[in-house]
Amino acid sequence: GSGRRLAGDDYSDNSLEVRVAIFVCRIFIYFCSMGSCLVYHVKWACREIRQRAFVWYGFIPVLAYLTNWQDIASLGLTLFLVAMMCFEPILHCISESSGEHLFTEHCDAGERYLFVYSIMSTAAMLLYFLLLADLSVFS
Repeated sequence: GSGRRLAGDDYSDNSLEVRVAIFVCRIFIYFCSMGSCLVYHVKWACREIRQRAFVWYGFIPVLAYLTNWQDIASLGLTLFLVAMMCFEPILHCISESSGEHLFTEHCDAGERYLFVYSIMSTAAMLLYFLLLADLSVFS
Protein backbone atom coordinates (compact mmCIF):
# COMPACT_ATOMS: atom_id res chain seq x y z
CA GLY A 1 0.00 0.00 0.00
CA SER A 2 0.87 3.65 -0.05
CA GLY A 3 2.06 3.61 3.58
CA ARG A 4 5.20 1.71 2.57
CA ARG A 5 6.33 4.16 -0.10
CA LEU A 6 9.67 5.84 0.35
CA ALA A 7 10.34 9.45 -0.54
CA GLY A 8 10.49 9.74 -4.31
CA ASP A 9 9.20 6.21 -4.86
CA ASP A 10 6.01 6.26 -6.91
CA TYR A 11 6.19 2.57 -7.88
CA SER A 12 6.84 3.61 -11.45
CA ASP A 13 6.85 0.65 -13.79
CA ASN A 14 9.52 -0.53 -16.15
CA SER A 15 8.94 0.06 -19.84
CA LEU A 16 6.32 -2.10 -21.55
CA GLU A 17 9.02 -4.10 -23.34
CA VAL A 18 10.75 -4.97 -20.04
CA ARG A 19 7.44 -5.93 -18.38
CA VAL A 20 6.51 -8.17 -21.33
CA ALA A 21 9.96 -9.82 -21.22
CA ILE A 22 9.62 -10.45 -17.46
CA PHE A 23 6.13 -11.90 -17.93
CA VAL A 24 7.23 -14.17 -20.80
CA CYS A 25 10.21 -15.47 -18.79
CA ARG A 26 8.02 -16.16 -15.77
CA ILE A 27 5.44 -17.98 -17.90
CA PHE A 28 8.27 -20.04 -19.41
CA ILE A 29 9.50 -20.99 -15.92
CA TYR A 30 6.00 -21.88 -14.73
CA PHE A 31 5.08 -24.01 -17.74
CA CYS A 32 8.41 -25.62 -18.58
CA SER A 33 10.30 -25.94 -15.31
CA MET A 34 7.40 -26.23 -12.89
CA GLY A 35 5.39 -28.29 -15.35
CA SER A 36 8.10 -30.89 -15.87
CA CYS A 37 8.82 -31.04 -12.12
CA LEU A 38 5.12 -31.54 -11.35
CA VAL A 39 4.87 -34.35 -13.90
CA TYR A 40 7.99 -36.00 -12.47
CA HIS A 41 6.86 -35.86 -8.84
CA VAL A 42 3.24 -36.85 -9.52
CA LYS A 43 4.42 -39.79 -11.65
CA TRP A 44 6.83 -41.04 -8.97
CA ALA A 45 4.42 -40.42 -6.10
CA CYS A 46 1.62 -42.33 -7.84
CA ARG A 47 3.96 -45.18 -8.76
CA GLU A 48 5.34 -45.53 -5.25
CA ILE A 49 1.97 -45.20 -3.55
CA ARG A 50 0.62 -47.95 -5.83
CA GLN A 51 3.61 -50.16 -4.99
CA ARG A 52 3.48 -49.12 -1.33
CA ALA A 53 7.16 -48.14 -1.52
CA PHE A 54 7.58 -46.23 1.72
CA VAL A 55 10.50 -45.67 4.02
CA TRP A 56 9.52 -45.22 7.64
CA TYR A 57 11.15 -42.55 9.78
CA GLY A 58 9.76 -43.39 13.19
CA PHE A 59 6.03 -43.43 12.59
CA ILE A 60 6.15 -41.14 9.51
CA PRO A 61 5.95 -42.82 6.08
CA VAL A 62 8.01 -41.16 3.34
CA LEU A 63 7.92 -42.11 -0.32
CA ALA A 64 11.03 -44.16 -1.12
CA TYR A 65 12.15 -41.93 -3.99
CA LEU A 66 12.44 -39.04 -1.53
CA THR A 67 15.38 -40.66 0.27
CA ASN A 68 17.66 -39.01 -2.32
CA TRP A 69 18.49 -35.40 -1.38
CA GLN A 70 18.28 -34.25 -5.01
CA ASP A 71 14.68 -35.45 -5.19
CA ILE A 72 13.87 -33.68 -1.93
CA ALA A 73 15.44 -30.47 -3.28
CA SER A 74 13.53 -30.92 -6.55
CA LEU A 75 10.26 -31.39 -4.65
CA GLY A 76 11.03 -28.28 -2.61
CA LEU A 77 11.74 -26.36 -5.82
CA THR A 78 8.45 -27.57 -7.28
CA LEU A 79 6.52 -26.46 -4.21
CA PHE A 80 8.22 -23.04 -4.24
CA LEU A 81 7.40 -22.63 -7.95
CA VAL A 82 3.75 -23.49 -7.30
CA ALA A 83 3.70 -20.96 -4.43
CA MET A 84 5.37 -18.37 -6.68
CA MET A 85 2.66 -18.84 -9.29
CA CYS A 86 -0.04 -18.44 -6.61
CA PHE A 87 1.55 -15.23 -5.32
CA GLU A 88 2.54 -13.92 -8.79
CA PRO A 89 2.04 -10.12 -8.58
CA ILE A 90 1.53 -9.77 -12.34
CA LEU A 91 -1.38 -12.23 -12.24
CA HIS A 92 -2.93 -10.40 -9.28
CA CYS A 93 -2.66 -7.10 -11.20
CA ILE A 94 -3.88 -8.42 -14.57
CA SER A 95 -7.49 -7.36 -13.99
CA GLU A 96 -6.42 -3.80 -13.17
CA SER A 97 -3.79 -3.47 -15.90
CA SER A 98 -4.39 -1.90 -19.26
CA GLY A 99 -2.52 0.01 -21.91
CA GLU A 100 0.58 1.59 -20.44
CA HIS A 101 0.34 -0.52 -17.25
CA LEU A 102 -0.03 -3.91 -18.93
CA PHE A 103 1.81 -6.70 -17.03
CA THR A 104 2.55 -4.47 -14.08
CA GLU A 105 3.40 -5.75 -10.61
CA HIS A 106 2.47 -2.50 -8.95
CA CYS A 107 -1.19 -2.39 -8.05
CA ASP A 108 -2.83 -2.75 -4.65
CA ALA A 109 -3.24 -6.52 -4.98
CA GLY A 110 0.24 -6.99 -6.46
CA GLU A 111 1.95 -4.90 -3.78
CA ARG A 112 0.28 -7.03 -1.13
CA TYR A 113 2.05 -10.17 -2.44
CA LEU A 114 5.33 -8.68 -3.69
CA PHE A 115 7.37 -9.37 -0.53
CA VAL A 116 6.10 -12.95 -0.14
CA TYR A 117 6.75 -13.53 -3.84
CA SER A 118 10.31 -12.23 -3.49
CA ILE A 119 10.97 -14.65 -0.59
CA MET A 120 9.58 -17.57 -2.61
CA SER A 121 11.63 -16.64 -5.68
CA THR A 122 14.79 -16.33 -3.59
CA ALA A 123 14.26 -19.80 -2.13
CA ALA A 124 13.55 -21.21 -5.61
CA MET A 125 16.70 -19.58 -6.99
CA LEU A 126 18.79 -21.09 -4.17
CA LEU A 127 17.36 -24.54 -4.87
CA TYR A 128 18.00 -24.12 -8.63
CA PHE A 129 21.59 -23.14 -7.79
CA LEU A 130 22.03 -26.09 -5.42
CA LEU A 131 20.76 -28.58 -7.99
CA LEU A 132 22.81 -27.00 -10.77
CA ALA A 133 25.98 -27.02 -8.64
CA ASP A 134 25.42 -30.70 -7.88
CA LEU A 135 24.88 -31.41 -11.59
CA SER A 136 28.03 -29.55 -12.67
CA VAL A 137 30.33 -30.79 -9.89
CA PHE A 138 29.29 -34.40 -9.43
CA SER A 139 28.26 -35.36 -12.97
